[in-house]
Amino acid sequence: MVVGLGALTEVGVILGFGLILSIFFKRMGQSPVLGFILSGFLLGPFLLNYIQPGSELLSAFAELGLFVLLFYLGIELSFKDFIKAGVPTLGLALVDMLFSVIGGVILALVLGFSFLFSVIVGMMLFSTSSAIVGKFLLDRGMMKEKTAQLAMAILILQDFLGILLLVFISSLSSSGSAVSLGVTAVVFAAVAFYAVHRLSGVAEKIFEKFDLSATEMTLYALGIGLIVATLGSFLGLSSALGAYFAGFALSEFKAGEHVKKELNFLREFFLLFFFVAFGATLFFDAELGAVVVPEFSQLIFVTGFTVGLTIVAMIAHGASLTMFGPLFGLTNRASSEVAILLGPLGEFVIIIALAAIPLLSKSEATLLSPIAFLLILLTLFLFQPVYRRLDWHDRLTTRIPAFAPRPLVEEPVKQYSDEGRDALHSFGINLLIIILLAWITIQLYSAVPELGIPIPYGRLISTVILFAFFAVVPFFRVIRASRKLFHYSMNRQDPKSPERPRNNSFLSR
Repeated sequence: MVVGLGALTEVGVILGFGLILSIFFKRMGQSPVLGFILSGFLLGPFLLNYIQPGSELLSAFAELGLFVLLFYLGIELSFKDFIKAGVPTLGLALVDMLFSVIGGVILALVLGFSFLFSVIVGMMLFSTSSAIVGKFLLDRGMMKEKTAQLAMAILILQDFLGILLLVFISSLSSSGSAVSLGVTAVVFAAVAFYAVHRLSGVAEKIFEKFDLSATEMTLYALGIGLIVATLGSFLGLSSALGAYFAGFALSEFKAGEHVKKELNFLREFFLLFFFVAFGATLFFDAELGAVVVPEFSQLIFVTGFTVGLTIVAMIAHGASLTMFGPLFGLTNRASSEVAILLGPLGEFVIIIALAAIPLLSKSEATLLSPIAFLLILLTLFLFQPVYRRLDWHDRLTTRIPAFAPRPLVEEPVKQYSDEGRDALHSFGINLLIIILLAWITIQLYSAVPELGIPIPYGRLISTVILFAFFAVVPFFRVIRASRKLFHYSMNRQDPKSPERPRNNSFLSR
């Protein structure tokens, strides 16, 4: 009973501190995340010593916070929106990421940091907070403007690519070679998406048939997300990959919106503990089990380095959008606006820092958490003042040369498609799904003894049945697409399908 009361008291104190400081930062027009981090810093070993980094309760709640966040982000990333973003948005997202990483790497290498540390810091510079930017646009009623939609689309794609990089870092920090982990991660992501999508389609019909509420669907969604995350861990990957792609696969269903609403409270509740746990690690040396405050000169160096990184990030966003924006029909002012909207860094900076710390030397690992916190602090404080000076930014970036003439008005990029290309796309995608299913089935076959799950028909028969269950639909889609391609090649024209209306979802082809 005493232990239970102690745990409840700890939760209550953390919630109280987090609430008070988050309200304070909100009143200042800043993100409540800063209040949560500061709460952990004050409650941790640096000042009050009330909570300890790595404690069982704090670690469990923080891990749940990360799981719910990534699961929620996966649901929020609709596959249709992902496809709708198109090649232009993907191109701008990749260019911006490349500029940010290169800028961060060069600055860190010049100052004597290792290459790995430099790459990790560079990755932090494109970890913009979608939540902060989205709230800013909603408050100003700008969500329907083209530049706002483009900025959010870029953030969605960068979140997606950032998750893959995060998973790679997290998995590499535990075990395995880079090539092996990379292949396994890609295969597992594709198979997890397909399997959860298929299972959830059946589950949704059952829920509708028996008139079950959104609460039951949410419990199902969390359960399937935890199962996929656990399977990812057994394959030597980060559980983040399973959580994210399980949510991603649920995004296209009607119940997806209900699940998002149900998860809102859980996300905010557990994320508070995630950021508090991060705040408690600031200046904490895990090996010594004590706080190690850097010397004043080192604090000045870290602050100056973070200011330099902030400037590099702003230059990278501005230069990449200004130079390449005209290629995709953006005016210089639109490029400037999107560049500013990519400025405020958020929770992914912290997630990357925590995942990367085990990979670094002791001297660099102790610096990463303070740098992550200061990056968020500086970019959030600068975001709105810089946006209010959009005209200055526009005039300044006109001096940067562009790779195409700057249009006076935005020019939409046309999209073309035909039935023949659709058939080829369907053939390739579904054949790839079958290959990936076979790969992951082999991996699971070897991992089954470690899972400790009772198997009714033996390991071989059970894995074959599992593979057949998921592979049967893409197999017949490959057959149907190959017939269309054969018909197309014989008649030199696009195949027709009068039996059923065309569906643009790649899973339905």
